[in-house]
Amino acid sequence: MKKIITLLFATLLLVSADVEVSDVNYKFNDKFLNEEYVLNGVGIREKWFLDIYTIGLYVKDISKDGSVILNSDSNKYVRIVIVSGLITADKFNKGLDDGFKKSTQGNTGPIQEEIDIVRKGFGTDFEVDDEFVVYFDKSGETRIYKSGKETVSVPANKTFQKALLGMWIGENPILNGLKEELLGTD
Repeated sequence: MKKIITLLFATLLLVSADVEVSDVNYKFNDKFLNEEYVLNGVGIREKWFLDIYTIGLYVKDISKDGSVILNSDSNKYVRIVIVSGLITADKFNKGLDDGFKKSTQGNTGPIQEEIDIVRKGFGTDFEVDDEFVVYFDKSGETRIYKSGKETVSVPANKTFQKALLGMWIGENPILNGLKEELLGTD
């Protein structure tokens, strides 16, 4: 019995532990805009064997199914931290554009206005340790925060939200490995 209790306690500690990736800490339980969230998964966006940014997906209810998260009627967000000094706003925005093209299977026209707003939200200057939060409100509104300050708000558009979050966890993500990390299926 003592072994079972010890094993159960150790498992609970592992399940609810904070996660550190590329020297960036992601809390398992987090609070944002006065609401509680849980870390669904965390990963690293890599290119040419370099870590570009870390990303954590925070949700109300953990799921290993990207479509469940994309279609849920609850608030959620991703936290992105820049970990490479080689990333620039232009390179990041090109990556966003590539992600939108992949996520929408090349059909970005209907959401181009929202894409342009989001690109502005990430700004023009990137430095190591810059932190962004992309907040997906259940109303369909999307907001971007840089270092805790809101930079843009995209009017309610669930199609846009699904395309943006879908670039990481949708059917056609920018990187399958990153999707698996964010969904905890790796």
